[in-house]
Amino acid sequence: MQIDSARAYLLRMPLQVPWKTSFGAQPDIDTVLVRLRSGGTTAWGEAAPGTWPLFCGEWGGATYRLVRDRLLPRLAGSRIDEIGELTAPLTEIRENTFAKAAVETAWWALRGAVEQRPLTAYTGGTRTTVPVGADFDLHDDTDALLAKIAGVIGSGCPRIKLKMGRGTRIEQLREIRRAFPDATLHVDCNATFTGDDLGRLEQLDPLGLAMIEQPLAKDDFLGHAALQRRVATPVCLDESITSRHHLELALELGSCRFVNVKPGRVGGLAPAVAIGELAARAGIGAVVGNMLESPVGAHLCLALAACTWATYPADLFRSERFFPTPLTARDLVSPPGGEWEFTVPTTPGNPAIPSDDVLSQWLVADSGEVTS
Repeated sequence: MQIDSARAYLLRMPLQVPWKTSFGAQPDIDTVLVRLRSGGTTAWGEAAPGTWPLFCGEWGGATYRLVRDRLLPRLAGSRIDEIGELTAPLTEIRENTFAKAAVETAWWALRGAVEQRPLTAYTGGTRTTVPVGADFDLHDDTDALLAKIAGVIGSGCPRIKLKMGRGTRIEQLREIRRAFPDATLHVDCNATFTGDDLGRLEQLDPLGLAMIEQPLAKDDFLGHAALQRRVATPVCLDESITSRHHLELALELGSCRFVNVKPGRVGGLAPAVAIGELAARAGIGAVVGNMLESPVGAHLCLALAACTWATYPADLFRSERFFPTPLTARDLVSPPGGEWEFTVPTTPGNPAIPSDDVLSQWLVADSGEVTS
């Protein structure tokens, strides 16, 4: 497959309301889009590391510059027929998984468009619909949070994720469990706690949570193993797992019984599939997460959530959930009567194409067309 040209865009996507996590309140999301062209066919990939290096060491500005200055020149004008031909030259670049994912996902989307095959033909996804859950950021007002949870549970939501920070009161979580004794709940800590907090995290065990997601620092595999020995609730690793090797390490140490799979965090679709398949062989759960991407990235995640190794309702959402304006005309689509599931597209490649008008409104930087 000949790559005739490549182009990268850095966008700052405004959120309808700031999203509050243990990292702080985010008013917007920086994302990197990559467009590849082969003949008359174009396709898009995306990776959204965020505006500052909070979730991980990468951030939008740095990711964009690496893609623009180092990765696109290697792509443009090249013939790349197999994924190994794309990823082999990237191995000399350490870490920077979001930059690699922006390029890798665009290549898969282009291959699908050229070969007239959906993304699931390459991820191995066989589901025709994918169940999804609801996520809630940090709330000081427990009554308001209870009302929101009641609303989504009443509409059939299969599971609830609650952000948890150092300021989160265990009693607030107990109130939620008392109000919804049969609901599937889990907490996402975004690495906010330390080894000194294991006793506090043990207090979550009686709540019957589906998992405790990323309670400790990303490199604290031993601490997570110690916690997992002390609690019956499965520990889920997110930020910690940036490669298949990291999951192998976590399994060897007993650091988790769940893994969150995000294509941006691990370097693209192929590494994400490798991690998901390893989780299945090891008998641990897996959930496909998101980085608040546009529908371009959401469709990439959907192709992963269609895989049978994804055992827990995904963290996927329609654009209107977070963004005041849709970047693409094509968004995730629910089947009739299926509010809490999304239909897996059978259209070739990535069906989400950015609108020129919105792209220009949110544009921070544009590499221009790179042809060699």
